[in-house]
Amino acid sequence: MTVHSSFQPASAAAADALVRFERVVDDLVDRLGNLGALVAIDVEGVGRVTVTAGHSNLERTREIGPGDIFQIGSQSKTVAAMTLLLMAREGLLDLDAPAVSYVDLPIDPRITVRHLLMNTSGLGEYTTAMFGVRPDVRIPFAPRDLLALALPQGQLFEPGACFDYSNTGWVVAAMIIEAVGGKPYGATVDARIVQPLGLKASGFGGLIPPGERMRCYMSIAGAPAPVDISGEVSWGFGAGDGLCNARDAIAIYASLLRPDSPLGISLHDLTERIAKPSATPHFAMSLGTEYGLGIERRAWAGSDVWGHPGSTLGARTSTWIDPERRVAVATAATTHVGQPGPGDDIRYPRAQLFATALNTAYALAADRR
Repeated sequence: MTVHSSFQPASAAAADALVRFERVVDDLVDRLGNLGALVAIDVEGVGRVTVTAGHSNLERTREIGPGDIFQIGSQSKTVAAMTLLLMAREGLLDLDAPAVSYVDLPIDPRITVRHLLMNTSGLGEYTTAMFGVRPDVRIPFAPRDLLALALPQGQLFEPGACFDYSNTGWVVAAMIIEAVGGKPYGATVDARIVQPLGLKASGFGGLIPPGERMRCYMSIAGAPAPVDISGEVSWGFGAGDGLCNARDAIAIYASLLRPDSPLGISLHDLTERIAKPSATPHFAMSLGTEYGLGIERRAWAGSDVWGHPGSTLGARTSTWIDPERRVAVATAATTHVGQPGPGDDIRYPRAQLFATALNTAYALAADRR
């Protein structure tokens, strides 16, 4: 385990909280068998501390570094929502217009762009069909391939009736970005989000940013050795294909709290309308979540935080911001999918990790007083 910090805790309580949190990160690797783990904690007025454990490659010849890039999974949804909001402000599209106004797809014409961005579309879930057979992700998926996996499931509920995660809706959203913008989804996100925010280690839509990566691996039938799938993200088009380091992930969400944000998008803009799940959501992780435009509200450590978790085949990540206490945390853990032993979800106790990271941030924030 390595700790990279721009400050020293000023109080014994904050120092103790940080030491105990370091053990949590260490346990992700030493006891739970993840390949690598990284957590960055940013406290306005205090500084940033990044805790790393484990290695960035399966050979375990390189330790995780604080600037390593990782797959951010569904955090990409926030970026897609921000992109479409900017395009709507320019009059290029209407968030309340039917999605089929912009893309020719056999989906319910009542589904609006806003439904897609709030996970209230009721579309079926393509990952249910895909991950049931453990796909070979070295073979690129086209967006319409992903839709073909979901549409046979039919309309799960009336558009707008409730919040329920739908990765399929974000594939459609990214297709709208391409149709309206006239260029690849990744290039539009780069021009509208990545460059204005000054992000140096971020890429979307298949764009691979420069820098060292927290690599993740997968055992694939017929392959003589575990396959490095760190850059294989076509299956997550619009829904989970982003690559970032912790600095950039925090910068994306923290920009929502900046009055001088170059994007001009505030947290209020994304949360003016909130959707809630049904008592029996189709996607179990929807329970207990409230959702705006590509962003969710949770209370992992007893205070409201906004952000997004992210899960890909070999990486588990999240970024959370507390607008009142002015703290932010970014987490990442990478693994080898298909290794013997417990399932990948067992190796990643996300509720414990998120809560402990935030509670450590709150302890460090208390040093400001």
